[in-house]
Amino acid sequence: MTVIEGAEAATNLPDACCDAIFLRNVYHHITAVDAFNRSLVASLKPGGRLAIIDFEDRSGGQIPKGVPANRGGHGVPPGIVVDELRAAGLTHVTTADKWPPGEPTFLALFRK
Repeated sequence: MTVIEGAEAATNLPDACCDAIFLRNVYHHITAVDAFNRSLVASLKPGGRLAIIDFEDRSGGQIPKGVPANRGGHGVPPGIVVDELRAAGLTHVTTADKWPPGEPTFLALFRK
């Protein structure tokens, strides 16, 4: 196994190396959204998939330092995730609320 440390604006993965990328409770922490998303897209092979599990604001509007204000607090609305990753060039496949079932999270799936 090889561990690759990501950075604020990049996955640091080689181009077209991944069939799939999975981020759980991470996306809402990304501060360099456009650059990081371009890096995600570059890391996926053609037809590759991206799965994002995350949650909406639970802080009552307390925005963490460096996180874009459109998040609305500590978390991210699923519509913003979809809009940002579409803008980066991915196709939105589906979004499921309360996923996994019973959890206060959502799942957004994309394809390159």
